[in-house]
Amino acid sequence: MYAGNCAGCHGAQAEGGVGPGLAEVKTWSEGAFREAVLNGKHPSGRTLGTVMPRFAQTGLDGAPATPEQMTALLAYLQGL
Repeated sequence: MYAGNCAGCHGAQAEGGVGPGLAEVKTWSEGAFREAVLNGKHPSGRTLGTVMPRFAQTGLDGAPATPEQMTALLAYLQGL
């Protein structure tokens, strides 16, 4: 799921590329992570750049994101 939705911008190992590296995401709560991925809101309150998809609108893999997918994505990033 990460490879198909995130790696193109954030790098295969979340090291960054078009989008920033995701090392700081490892410290985010699941709620903060969901808000960033689904709605483009950083935990600090700032809005993420327009190149970041709002996955609440676009979905993951062509379907609405499920809570289980969000949990799995965060766990994957925390494991890198």
